[in-house]
This record gives sequence, C-alpha cells and structure tokens, in this order.
Amino acid sequence: MASNSKKNPLQITSEELVFRGIKTIVNEKRSWTGTMTSLSIAIRKNKLTANEKRVMPKGPAALRVIVNRVVNRLRSRGVSVQFGRTTDHMRTRFVKFAR
Repeated sequence: MASNSKKNPLQITSEELVFRGIKTIVNEKRSWTGTMTSLSIAIRKNKLTANEKRVMPKGPAALRVIVNRVVNRLRSRGVSVQFGRTTDHMRTRFVKFAR
C-alpha cells in the first residue's frame, strides 16, 4: 500500500534537531543550565542550515514541548535532565543537562 505523503528522507524533524543540539551542547560542556530561550540560542549557534532554521521551534513554549518529547532519548544516552524554578522572586523556569 502506497503512502500519500512524500517525505524527503533528508529532511530533519524538530525533535531530531533539538536532540542533536542538546547532545552537542552536553558533549562540549559536561553540564549546561539555562532557560528555554537560552537553550534555543545555544542550539542556533551550531551553524544550522536553512531547512534546520525553518524547523527549529519558534518560541520557548514550543521548545519545551519538543524537549519533553526527546527527554527519554537523552536519558537513555546518559544525559541527566532536570527541570526546575529559581528561588528568587521571579521564579524563572530552567532546565539543566549534565553528563
């Protein structure tokens, strides 16, 4: 039975892009802590192609959804993932990745 969708096998998904970006960050630095906005900036520093820039989640809330999807893959590869909030009056949300 033929599939109606014609997916390009070279096209990267947002999940794969975020997964690779986080793995790169953790491999360069043993530990990384920051907000979803700073994570987005850190992933974008990895010289993304035009297609990858288009696929990258647009905002911090969308990035959090993608991170939630890939968190089990990261943990199975030895990357510790911790979500939390700061203790100051702003209660900023953060994520920490460590090897």
